[in-house]
This record gives sequence, structure tokens and C-alpha cells, in this order.
Amino acid sequence: MSRLYPTLRFVLRSALGIYFFDIRATGQEKIPEDGPLIFAANHPNSIMDTVLLGSQTERQIRYMARSGLFENPVVRAVFNHFGVIPIYRSHDPGGDTSKNSTSFDKAFEALEEGGCIGIFPEGKNSPERMVQKLKTGTARIALSTEERNDFALGVRIQPVGLNFEDRDRFLSSVLIRFGEPIDVSEYADRYASDPRGTVRQLTDRLQERMRALATHIEDERNHKLVSDIYDLYGRKMTRGLLDDLDLQLDLYQREGRQERLASERSAKARAALEDRFDREQRIADAVDYYQRTDPGLVARIRMDIRRYRDHLSQLQVRHALLEKGFSNTGRRRDAVRMTTYAVLLGPVAIFGLLNNLIPAAIVRQVTRRQPDEAMVAFAGFLTGLIGFPLFYTLQGWALWTVTDQSLVVVILYLLALPITGLFFLRWWRQILAYRERILFRTFFRSEKGLIDTLERERLELIDTFEDLKNRYLRAMKNKS
Repeated sequence: MSRLYPTLRFVLRSALGIYFFDIRATGQEKIPEDGPLIFAANHPNSIMDTVLLGSQTERQIRYMARSGLFENPVVRAVFNHFGVIPIYRSHDPGGDTSKNSTSFDKAFEALEEGGCIGIFPEGKNSPERMVQKLKTGTARIALSTEERNDFALGVRIQPVGLNFEDRDRFLSSVLIRFGEPIDVSEYADRYASDPRGTVRQLTDRLQERMRALATHIEDERNHKLVSDIYDLYGRKMTRGLLDDLDLQLDLYQREGRQERLASERSAKARAALEDRFDREQRIADAVDYYQRTDPGLVARIRMDIRRYRDHLSQLQVRHALLEKGFSNTGRRRDAVRMTTYAVLLGPVAIFGLLNNLIPAAIVRQVTRRQPDEAMVAFAGFLTGLIGFPLFYTLQGWALWTVTDQSLVVVILYLLALPITGLFFLRWWRQILAYRERILFRTFFRSEKGLIDTLERERLELIDTFEDLKNRYLRAMKNKS
């Protein structure tokens, strides 16, 4: 292991803890402590995927990355130090695919030394909530390595599912699922008689495992529809939908459900996040079913949701606020509490804003200029990782040289900068949430007819979803 790798992992893990609101991982106990291993993960968020995956295991991962990333001399030096292996694609500039034989040899050698490599078998960044058809490279590397060693080396492929709540948003959540490793030696006899067919079989098995670990919506056109249905209905789904499908149909065999973290609080948070992605997947499967059997119904549902969303936009409020109801919006105690909160802690929040405004603006500009959507999160993460500490250093240096403040005061000031900056985000969200409640109360008094219409539409949609859920369950039971 590179001497710098543990240090880099610590720094990146700490930075990830600030960038993401919550990072949860399941199935880490399934990661082999030693021996040749290939991590095979979906690829929804470009280089951010490598950072997240590497932060969740103590093993050093030698990633296989497209050769275009090596064009920058600084990046090339860093990649070479950490053993990143280039992959040459024909459609990339200078993509001489004949060089891949050398890259494959490096992968073989890394595995033969008992090392660990990381591959994203889709071969490119994938859309959100989708695991695309896998390339066969991962299976070929694994089987070829075993063939070179008479299938006695013990290479295993560990499928990984990366699930982002919102891959582009700062302070969102991510769930990383580690599946059961696949023992490549099981394919020894089949590979000897049919190498090409065995590569395809292993690839198909890996794809099935990865789709069980990552949320997968078959039709990309349904992404928005699934998200809307989850917002309207996902939290109201009865456990019967999940339990019936898991126990009676056995369609998914979700992995990592037995995982329990030591802290009860962490366990509940992880379970809640995992449950959210599971519910999204169930909704997606039902939508795919109705898309095949009754596309007209799906089109009508999409139009009904769009009409409901249009009415919501007229009120300038979120669905969640309507769901809570008017009765919670007019309490004088809440008004006093929020006013006190805003006034007393406002100076702390404003201090955090003013001292973080410049680096935050730089990060915002950098992310806005990213031509590749999947690069937005990593560009923001990397710019913030460099920009905020650099700006804090300049502020500390200015305070130290321009004033007569002691070193202790300067250090305390520097420590306060990131803390108050994060506090401002929380403070501002609370203010906006309260503003929405005030708007809702105002509209309730002046536009009660529209409120009643919205409530009726919401309940009709929920009744429709409940009916479609029951019909879907019956269809799946009859199919089994």
C-alpha cells in the first residue's frame, strides 16, 4: 500500500462527511480482508464514485480509469503514484485500444499479488437510478487471471451499489451497498469448454447482483414519474408491498438487510435511507409493469400528477407542507419560537455567510460550468476541498498580520469559519420552511377553493396509487 494512501483516504473521508448530509454503507463485513478482489460498482457520479467507494474499505483500490483522465500531467502523476490503470477506448482522443493489453497485464499482476482493483463495468457514467448494460471487461479480467493460475488463485468479484438521494446536491445522502462476493473459480469447467459464453454468463450474473444493490429504473423516461409518485405516496406505502414481494415472490433478494450497526441511532438512520431506496425500486418496478401492460394508464397518471404539481406551484408551496395540513401552520407558539431563533442566532448565521461567501461563490461558478452533468458533484467537492481551506488560511494570515490578536484567537477564529458556515445553511433552511408555512396560511385564507382542490387531487392520487399497488401485487402473485 502506498504510504500516502491512508492519509489521502482520511482527508477525503473527512471531506465527504462535510459534503454529504449522510453516508451509509451496508454489507461491509462481506469485504474479504485479503486475497485478490475486484470491486464492481455502478457509475452514477463520475469520479465521486471512486472517492466514496475508497472511503468505505481499508483495502487500497487500484482503479481502472479511461485514458483521457491521464492527459493532465498533475493528474497523471497522482494516478501513477496510486497505481491507477488506464483503459483505452476507441472513441476517445488518442484511444489506441492496442494498449489495453498492457493495462490488462497490470490488472492481472495486481490480482496475482493479492491486490484489489476497482472497475465500473458500465464503461461510462450512468443516468441516475439506472444500471446500464455491463461491458464484459470485468468478467474477462477475472476469468483470464484465474486461467493464468489454473483457477487456484481465488479471485472474487464484489458487486457494489451506489445510491444517491440527489447526485448533484450538496448535503444530500448516499447509500453504499456491498453485495456477496462472486467466487470466479466456480466457472472453471464452463470456461474451459466455452470461454466466450462463460464471460457472458458471469457478466449477466454480475449485472443482476448490481441491479439488486442499486436502484434501477428500466425506462429512463420514467425517472421523474417514479420520483413524483414517491413524493406523493412513498411514505404512505404499507409494509405489505415490501414484505409480500420479498417473502412470497422473492423477486429481489436484497443484500445487506441483516446488517446492524453498533449504534441504534445509526442503525435506524441507515434503515430509513435503505428503506427509501427500496420503496423507490418497488415503485419503479410497478411503473415498468404498467408501462408494458397499460401505457395509456401511465400517461394519464403522469398528466394527473403534472396538473397537481401545477396547482402546487400556484401556491408556491411544497407537497410536504400541504400533506401536514393547515392546522400546524397557525400556532402562535411556533411564530414566537421561530422569531426568537431567527433573531438570536441570526448574527452567528450571518457571520458564517460572510466568511464563506467568496469560496462558496467560486464553487458555484465551477459547478455551473461543468459540461458533464455527472461531473457536477465531484467538481464542487474538489473545488470546495481546495478552495475553502485556502480561503480560511488567507483569512487567518490576514488576521494574524494585520491585527495584534494572539495565536489562540486566530486558531479559534479559523475553527469557527466552517462551523458557522454550515450553521448558516441550517438556519436559512429553517427560515425558508417557516416562510412557506406563512405563505400557506395566507393562501388558505384567500384561496381556500384552490386549497380544497389540491387536497381533493392529492387524496384521489393516493387512492389511485393504492388501487394500482393492490392490482400489481395480485398480478405478481398470479405470475409466481
